[in-house]
Amino acid sequence: MVAEDVNKKGGRPRITLVIPAFNEERYLGETIKNVRRAEKEYKKKYSNADIELLVVNNNSTDNTEQVARDHGARVVFEKKNQIAASRNAGGRAAKGEIVAFLDADNHVSSNIFILIDEAMSTGKYIGGGGKIVQETLTPIIFIFHMIFKVLSTLSGIHPGILYLHKSTFDKMGGFDEKYYAGEEGFFLQNLKKLGKQEGKKLCVLKKGYVVASTRKHRMFGSTKLIWEGLKLMARPRKNILDKDKCHIWYEVDK
Repeated sequence: MVAEDVNKKGGRPRITLVIPAFNEERYLGETIKNVRRAEKEYKKKYSNADIELLVVNNNSTDNTEQVARDHGARVVFEKKNQIAASRNAGGRAAKGEIVAFLDADNHVSSNIFILIDEAMSTGKYIGGGGKIVQETLTPIIFIFHMIFKVLSTLSGIHPGILYLHKSTFDKMGGFDEKYYAGEEGFFLQNLKKLGKQEGKKLCVLKKGYVVASTRKHRMFGSTKLIWEGLKLMARPRKNILDKDKCHIWYEVDK
């Protein structure tokens, strides 16, 4: 089904973009503005198709929810302060035929929704992900980025922006909430397995990208951030079950 057919069949959005947000008032507004620019480009090509912007207020204690509403987003609330649970709340509430997930401090290329729509319209793909570029590049961030890029290329897992049909999300039961970090990687691995069963592949958006925020590098310092990441990777399936060991993913800058 192509984008312009969706609204002709009862007004269902073609794509829901889910943004999990815990105390993201400093960054969320700019992210939404960026997403709206990409939405505008999408509407130029598919004028009859809509994008639903859905922010999950993950039990924030700041003005995250108000910022989201001020920028025209639909908001749902998730009490459990966990990234996977927040993603699941958004996925369950999504009204679009396709559901995509973006972090609250990341930005996207202006063609991202067009590329997602075109990929999912082919029927060849179970879903997919997007490549990442860094917001800023210091020498150590460059090294960090290259390591991540190599691992993503070898695995075929690119979690910059994750997308799939809503029906597939429901079939999979969402993200595994026993993980406090890296949940999107495990989800994409399972999505890849499901696609193989159905004769479909994961799609990597080659002409679009996600601009990843380097705020954590600024908060903790690149050396500490990389060290903490390496410790998680050393025993990933054990360490990411412990929220305390994943604390850098849950601390926010004021």
